[in-house]
Amino acid sequence: MNGKSKFSIKDIIGRMGPLLALIIICVGLGAATHGNFFSKANIWNLMRQLPIVALMGVGMLCVILLGGIDLSAGSLLAISTGVAAVCMRSTFSADTAVNSIIIICLVVGTLAGTINGLLLTKLHLPHPFIATLGTKNMYRGITLVIMGLASIAGFPKGALVIGTAGPFGIPLSFLLTIAVFIVMHIFLSRSPLGRKIYSFGGNSEAARLAGINTDNVQIVCYALSGFFCALAGVVYIGRLNSAVPLASQEGDLDAIASCIIGGASFSGGKGNVWGTLIGATMITVIRNGCNLLGVSSDLQLIVIGAIIVAAVFVDVLRGRMEANAKRLAVAKEVEAAAK
Repeated sequence: MNGKSKFSIKDIIGRMGPLLALIIICVGLGAATHGNFFSKANIWNLMRQLPIVALMGVGMLCVILLGGIDLSAGSLLAISTGVAAVCMRSTFSADTAVNSIIIICLVVGTLAGTINGLLLTKLHLPHPFIATLGTKNMYRGITLVIMGLASIAGFPKGALVIGTAGPFGIPLSFLLTIAVFIVMHIFLSRSPLGRKIYSFGGNSEAARLAGINTDNVQIVCYALSGFFCALAGVVYIGRLNSAVPLASQEGDLDAIASCIIGGASFSGGKGNVWGTLIGATMITVIRNGCNLLGVSSDLQLIVIGAIIVAAVFVDVLRGRMEANAKRLAVAKEVEAAAK
């Protein structure tokens, strides 16, 4: 091994830091709630709450790996569920509604996400922040208009199955989320398109010169973000048996925080699905713990906002440390060549 370990202690802490932080938070909440946090009922509740944040987070990861961002994530969930609910109420019979609701929800979310990608690649808008900030308001406004500012409930039982318990009492939505993360891990780490996504995030110009169709890569990633927000919408319907025009107003921030807490970088090219799952779990655990402790929703916003700021600060520090390490490595190479 030439006297060197494969990973330094700093590397191990960097990789395991989010998981260690999650464990510490869980232990602290367990003590603060006198064990109620670890009760069977609350664990089951956590497994029901996690999928929406996690599914939106894995879609956001695809975008952040490009060095982009999707501020419309919460609105994507809202418009996909809203359109499906309106169609259910006005068009479908009870016998055909279940498949139609799910299909329409997924198609609308994917189409809206694709539009985000097209705005960047075909209209050449300067930054995804601008494009998705605009569509965030557009999609939310469209949802409010078509739903008449009111929630729509009364979905057929088949559409609610995903919100029920599955094998061994584990929520089906949780099992679906784990399956999605396994598939996305394989896609991002093993498939040619997944490698192109990392290449684009690492150096978009080099990726273009290497023959990668960078426009198509961006469109696919924003379409995936829309698809997973819509899939989170299907879970939302299964949990609440309703579509709400103002649903998931903080969903985009939760999804972004999940990725950054999990080790993804705004500069692109860094991050993985399991880190994102840990980040989503941390966000879910903190919200759940605040509810158990009776913390008001106002204070919860402050806590989540502080976590996002801290995660971004860590990302900046990590970037500076890596840049310094590269400079030192180059300096050593130059010094060695001079000798």
